[in-house]
Amino acid sequence: MKPDWLDKKEYPFESKYIQLEAGKMHYIDEGKGAPIVMIHGTPVWSFLYRNLIKILRKKYRCVAMDMLGFGLSDKPENWTYKPDAHAANFEQLMEHLQLKDITLLVHDFGAPIGFAYAIKHPENVKSIVMLNSWTWSLSKHQTFSRASKYLVGPLGKFLHSKLNVSTHTLIKELFQDEEKMPEPIRQHYVKALGNPDDHVRKLACARELVGVSKWYDQLWSERQKIQDIPTLILWGERDKLIKLQALQCWKRFFHECYVIPFEDSGHFLQEENAEEIANYVSNFMKEESKKHELTHHS
Repeated sequence: MKPDWLDKKEYPFESKYIQLEAGKMHYIDEGKGAPIVMIHGTPVWSFLYRNLIKILRKKYRCVAMDMLGFGLSDKPENWTYKPDAHAANFEQLMEHLQLKDITLLVHDFGAPIGFAYAIKHPENVKSIVMLNSWTWSLSKHQTFSRASKYLVGPLGKFLHSKLNVSTHTLIKELFQDEEKMPEPIRQHYVKALGNPDDHVRKLACARELVGVSKWYDQLWSERQKIQDIPTLILWGERDKLIKLQALQCWKRFFHECYVIPFEDSGHFLQEENAEEIANYVSNFMKEESKKHELTHHS
């Protein structure tokens, strides 16, 4: 059942579910063609990709899940919400759908989730598209207080500082760059988190971000498995959460990467620049396919 606050014109997709041990995970699977798998960050959900999917599903198969605790997925009370558990759920969905040659599109906290999969199954990942995300071993370079030592990157620190605000305030602050965002759209982010008056500390997003440092370090140590995957990086330069240094890290990280900066956009490019992103993604995938064919024929 779709909740009554959901605008079906805005999000006109068929809901699908996969039954996991901890609960039902919601996802959408739209269109036909080469698969693009989109992973959201915190504390948003697949709704963030809606405009991108409306365009890309005409040529591609677009898959986007809501991590447990987010969007239209179950929000189990006593589940761990740690990043490695989200990554395991994502892997189950991929197994369920049996996708090959995917383009992995990641944003924010979705990057470590997606990269954990790519590191385990590099043969299934043809290319990567990355929007503003952090490097997951940031715990190494930053001096955190002991309590928040394992919080993941800048968004973790931001959320941790907001534990006593309401989910409504949190969304308002996260989307502060989006002055033009209509209130009904903003409400789709607030309502998807459950009760708007709840304190953020009750949310999955605040709990999950107390990450498992060891897990991030493990990923980092196996990074060479994905460093050669062709990557397109789309970056909003007005991001107040993730500074441009993170982009420099990613440029050094991927051996073959193309960077498109969006000078006037913030953290949520998908809200501001869906059409442009769709064009860049589409062109990038076409180029990669051509290159693929050439190497196979030569």
